[in-house]
Amino acid sequence: MGELITEEVFAAPQWQKITYRIVSLLVFALGVNVLMIKNGGWLLFLAPLIFFIAVSMFVYTRQKLIISNSELRFVGDFKSYFISWSDITKVDMVRLGKYRTPTVTIYYSGGKLKLNRSFYLEPQFKRMLSLMETRINPELYTKRYWEVRNQIAWNIV
Repeated sequence: MGELITEEVFAAPQWQKITYRIVSLLVFALGVNVLMIKNGGWLLFLAPLIFFIAVSMFVYTRQKLIISNSELRFVGDFKSYFISWSDITKVDMVRLGKYRTPTVTIYYSGGKLKLNRSFYLEPQFKRMLSLMETRINPELYTKRYWEVRNQIAWNIV
């Protein structure tokens, strides 16, 4: 288990953040317009759902994964994770969905954290995996993790 030179921060691409923030504001404005309808009836019950979607889109743009020598932090979401490297008990990876998107699941003493490739750019995701591999004991990775990791490394779909 090696040491990292510096703390690294992984987040969504800038273009995605800007797009989601603009759409979030538009959805929020839609919620305000729904509340202004005088004879909306059941339509008014959609307003809380619309506001929840707007807030969720905005929060999504604030998510960051921070990898340092002391811990793995996932912040900016409704729930933040601060995972010490020694707390990690198992790391697994599967390919899910129509596009077989890799999803890493980190099991630790307090629960689990899922990191989805669709949130990060491919070079960022590969860098994130290699940094975690330097800090986490190799015995904690499952066989399936290494199979999917090799597929990612060789760009096998």
